[in-house]
Amino acid sequence: MPTLIWYEKLIQRFSFVFAVLCGMTAMAQTTKVEKLLKELKPNLHDTTRLRIYQQLTTAYGSVDQDKKYYYAVQYKAIAEKLEVDTLVVEAYIDMGGTYAIKTVMDTALFYFSKGYESAKTIRYERGMARALASMGYVYEKMDNDTEAIDKYKEALRLYKKIDYPKGINQCYINIGGIYHDLGEYEVSQTYELLALESNRKIGNEPGIAAALYSLGGGSLELGRMDQARKYMNESLAIRKRIGDLNGIALSTWGLARIDIKEGQFAKALPHLETALKIDIEIKNIFHESAVLISFARAYLGLKEYKKAKEYAKRAYQNSLQMESLSMRSKAVWLYMQIEEAKGNYKEAFEYQKNFIDLTDSIQSEEKLKHVVLTEFSRVSSENEGLVKDNKIIATKNISYEKTIVITSIILIFVIILLLLYYKRNREKKATNILLERQRDEIAAINMELEMLNEELTTQMEVTAIQNNELEQLNNVKNKFFSIVSHDLRSPLATLKMLFGLYREGQLTEDELNELLAKLENTIYSTSEFLDNLLEWSKSQLEGIVVNPSVFEVKGLVDENIHLMETAIRLKELKVQHFVAKNVMAYADVNMINVVIRNLISNAVKFCSPGDHITVEAQNTGDKMILKIKDTGPGISENDLQKLFHLEHTITTSAGGDKGHQIGLVLCKDMIELNKGTIVVESELGKGTLFIVELPFREA
Repeated sequence: MPTLIWYEKLIQRFSFVFAVLCGMTAMAQTTKVEKLLKELKPNLHDTTRLRIYQQLTTAYGSVDQDKKYYYAVQYKAIAEKLEVDTLVVEAYIDMGGTYAIKTVMDTALFYFSKGYESAKTIRYERGMARALASMGYVYEKMDNDTEAIDKYKEALRLYKKIDYPKGINQCYINIGGIYHDLGEYEVSQTYELLALESNRKIGNEPGIAAALYSLGGGSLELGRMDQARKYMNESLAIRKRIGDLNGIALSTWGLARIDIKEGQFAKALPHLETALKIDIEIKNIFHESAVLISFARAYLGLKEYKKAKEYAKRAYQNSLQMESLSMRSKAVWLYMQIEEAKGNYKEAFEYQKNFIDLTDSIQSEEKLKHVVLTEFSRVSSENEGLVKDNKIIATKNISYEKTIVITSIILIFVIILLLLYYKRNREKKATNILLERQRDEIAAINMELEMLNEELTTQMEVTAIQNNELEQLNNVKNKFFSIVSHDLRSPLATLKMLFGLYREGQLTEDELNELLAKLENTIYSTSEFLDNLLEWSKSQLEGIVVNPSVFEVKGLVDENIHLMETAIRLKELKVQHFVAKNVMAYADVNMINVVIRNLISNAVKFCSPGDHITVEAQNTGDKMILKIKDTGPGISENDLQKLFHLEHTITTSAGGDKGHQIGLVLCKDMIELNKGTIVVESELGKGTLFIVELPFREA
């Protein structure tokens, strides 16, 4: 069953991240901002203005990120003017912090790196440590745990060197949190114990409470229930004493999770009530959703299925508001467990299918995130290479400039000598010849430099073209594997699970036959989708050789209507075609056959019983115009915009048939390869019309 470790990570370490990047609570900052703005008067000395701008940057940390960035830029400019190098470092880190909060991670990493390099240049170790810790946060948000741990450990080493307890504690908590996420709970607890000891030394009660809560969570995962309860109770006592509502909700929820893990479901309910009340009061929808999930689990354990489903439903509704696929999958999983406990295996089976689809979507997001991270690393690497190349080119240019200057000086000196000798020397002609030779040499040198510049420009253009081609091929590969992993995996997983339930005796033969009948359409649809996908991928990766010829359109229309005859008869559709025998087209017969089959198949698939399908074709001028019209449900304006684009969209007809856009993408590619066009006209409730134009004869 899915756990809530992901949410513990978010709640346990959000306060730290916000403290590093922002500074104080929102209420305290608002008060501080108002006070500082009153102090900000015209004609202030630069040192006073620098102090106020820096304090405004900190004060706006959790109030307005754009204003925080503005004041960070302002105090950086004054710090550079006054040559206060340490504040230049702090300004870079504050500027990066604004982008980190807004999740623009590449820009955030740029400013943190600038801050680190500036701090390293002036040997400002506290600034180096702060920049490294901030860079660790960026890599952690990008799921690059290895790089994040390296940055945090380097920051920890520097904080220890300068004996800065607050920074040390922050690094302990963050390193421990990453190991907790990786399931290395023993290692995680080592760092959390260090954080607890360090916070106790400096009497930092919020830090002590946070460390105790983290230790309680790790002990719970390790099955050390008594120890987990002890840590949670100690954390709760401190948070009650200091009036930390958010912390009280967290620690109370932690105690409830311990009760649920031990099977003491009734004992968990009062704790959950307290946590839920606080979360609703402080409008913390993330933690509220986690508490609702725990409520559902407790009532499931008490076999009060109606209440369990009510709380799972509330969590599901919150997940829609938060746009959280992970929370939604947990609610659906609980739905399935509730129905299974009640003996409603059909409903449980449907929820299980929904859970698999949600899991696939989450995995697709993770793959996309991994691709983005890989691309980010590649671009960063390329940028570093470009910076090095630019430095080399700049060095060469300086060398060329020096050579030209020296050569020019020499030439001027020679000219002066020639003018002096002119009056006293009768060998004027020989001197002029020598001067002309020198000019020719300079021209040759200039010509050689121009040729070198042209060669460099040509090489850069070739490299850009090659990079573009590689990027296109990579995009095609990513699209292909994303579609295959999503649309082939789900029906196969469903079929496997179905047979498993039948083999275990949880389904009768009649139930199996009923579900197999429902699954049959999915298999046929997937088979059709696979044919189109393979044709499309072949056209993208290998290219298609077009073999055009003049052929009759009527034969292809007759053949494809005949192929659809069974489906047409079952749906009681009325199909007519008005294609004369002498209607001709000049194109690749096989490709146009695939296009006609896809368009007629789509019309049959999405029409309701009793609908009409009409096929017309005629030669007009130098074109053959084919129209396929149906009286089906039509297509919305939004779907029309992306109909011929590979966005991995699955549509479902009124009869439950699934359609994959890959077929229409393939049709568009093949029509354009044959120098034709395809357009679609449709409105919801008014049917759909596809119009295909192809050459009538060879050009």
